[in-house]
Amino acid sequence: MGNLEIAADKIAIMDVVYKYCRAIDRLDRELLESVFHEDSIHHHGEYKGPSAQFCDFAFDILSKMEHTQHLVGNILVEVDGNVAYSESYWQAFHRIAKGKDFSDSGGFVADHDPSIDEDVFVSGRYIDKLEKRDSEWKIIKRQGVHDWVRFEPATDKGWREGPGPAPGRGDKIDPAYERDYICII
Repeated sequence: MGNLEIAADKIAIMDVVYKYCRAIDRLDRELLESVFHEDSIHHHGEYKGPSAQFCDFAFDILSKMEHTQHLVGNILVEVDGNVAYSESYWQAFHRIAKGKDFSDSGGFVADHDPSIDEDVFVSGRYIDKLEKRDSEWKIIKRQGVHDWVRFEPATDKGWREGPGPAPGRGDKIDPAYERDYICII
């Protein structure tokens, strides 16, 4: 395997990780399912089982939140033929509204104080095993690791203030899905 092929594989694998984050933040089930092989397994927080069912688990929790944003960086990829291993550092922001009860959800969200709006910051890593099948890289095993969690009372200071483009959304109406970009100079 040549250096260009390895580089192309690493870029394709990083795209899988990026698509996962977009799918989670936009509640895009089709995109989320597209990053996993059908026989993929997943262990993230309280969930352990098939990745297809993880989609239900994640969306059940995330759909109750006001806003989420997942950012990834420091993606280290090792390619060995049609198998690859990656470690991707991530940080996530979650706005959880007053009155939302997550006590039955388990994991860090169960610590939400339903008497206040809270901003929850979480940092961790995605540890993935990927396989290239039919020329396409997808996750076959994922271990989500939470390194730290921080809860803070929410504040709207700076939240979507000022002129500018439409704010981001947690669905497919988000500007990222618009392909007819308009640029005002």
